[in-house]
Amino acid sequence: MPNSYFQRLIQKQIGSATFSSNRTDWYVKNNFGTAEMSLDERFAHFEQAQRQPEGKYYHDFQNIDLERYQVGVTLANRSQCEIEVVAFRPDSSVSSSSSSTSSSSSPTLSGHGKHVIYFTGICTLYQDSLKDIAKAVHTTGASYYGFEYPGMARLGGQVSEVNDLINTGMAVANDLLRKGVPIDDIIFQGDSFGAAVAKKISDEFKKQCHVEIRCILNNTFSSFQQAIQGLLDENCLAIHLSSVIPSLLSYTGWDIRTQDSYNQVTPYQIHVNHIGDGLLEPGSATLAAYVESARYMPSFVDTCPEDFRSQRDSYSALHWAVISPEGESYLAAKYGRDDKGQVNTHIADLCYMQYPNGQGVYEALISPYIQDSNEYIRNHPQVLSVDHLPQPLVSQQESLLSLISSALPELPKVPRFLSFFGQAASSTDPDPTLSEEDDDVYKLI
Repeated sequence: MPNSYFQRLIQKQIGSATFSSNRTDWYVKNNFGTAEMSLDERFAHFEQAQRQPEGKYYHDFQNIDLERYQVGVTLANRSQCEIEVVAFRPDSSVSSSSSSTSSSSSPTLSGHGKHVIYFTGICTLYQDSLKDIAKAVHTTGASYYGFEYPGMARLGGQVSEVNDLINTGMAVANDLLRKGVPIDDIIFQGDSFGAAVAKKISDEFKKQCHVEIRCILNNTFSSFQQAIQGLLDENCLAIHLSSVIPSLLSYTGWDIRTQDSYNQVTPYQIHVNHIGDGLLEPGSATLAAYVESARYMPSFVDTCPEDFRSQRDSYSALHWAVISPEGESYLAAKYGRDDKGQVNTHIADLCYMQYPNGQGVYEALISPYIQDSNEYIRNHPQVLSVDHLPQPLVSQQESLLSLISSALPELPKVPRFLSFFGQAASSTDPDPTLSEEDDDVYKLI
């Protein structure tokens, strides 16, 4: 449990700017049903609308079956809540076709029979990425699962620290395992902060259960500290705050460091970052930049199995993607350009990213990676009993004294640090006048 009023205060301020509580129902806000309807009924209104030719996602959802359900979550403070999950599955005609086709001759269906849990970033709902999810299903042939983090008004819960996010994703994975999905058929795919959370959950499976879950890390950072430092510098809110940021993040339970368990591609992890990322690139906070430098460190150890290194090396030119012409037009129209005429590719979904030869990331990297890792995993199978699933994490304990002693010289600057989150929170409050088209305006990390 949080150990002081001061800690809870900071957690609340950070949480309100990242994964707000008491959120409005996205479906009702966008006129799919009413607040009086059950959650299933209002989702049925949404699906029915998208099955009509005039529906926004009519073409995207062709040959995709949708299913909505709820999963219980134990938060880090041991309180309980539920979250909404929506499964996006290739329909039976696609599944039947892919099952009769050799995966080696059909790389775009390399995900057939796989279950990918999709982790969104800060201030982002899974509904903001429906086009991306649909693209992923069509390209890989896998079933994808989008979910809301705790805080939806009708389901309760509140995100106060990173462990709440970890427990949420873990609950979605454990639910699939209890339903009979084998551990080797589950894959995590995360965007930005969501990618860091996905990797942390994979680490917990390895730590608690001695099994690994594949992770596709898109557009993420080496550490949240580096990303925050870049945000503060960009907003001119903090100068010389580098010493206080790690102490505050650790004290509040928001210290997450992808680089601690990721230094290269293996059969169980792969990464891609975006050229033109206006959020992470200025501060060299991208995971791809860290990976490139890590191999020159004296402490570097090549942990990739020898029988996967040729596949790993084949991806070496694919860890940096560029915005597609369609994506650039979309971002420019929606968010504008900076004073240099550039769009910020950090807020682009993966479906808008490609390589210089014009191939999309899903086609050139994600599908081949799934296929290659499938082959490795077939030769190195894992088994996990539902009697030994990973357990939820509890609140991180950090004393106020340790915060004061580690950050004493910089304490006068703490209010300046927190003012950033206050401004971010006010700037990301949902605007009831926004249309469905405008929801992803709130994407930050």
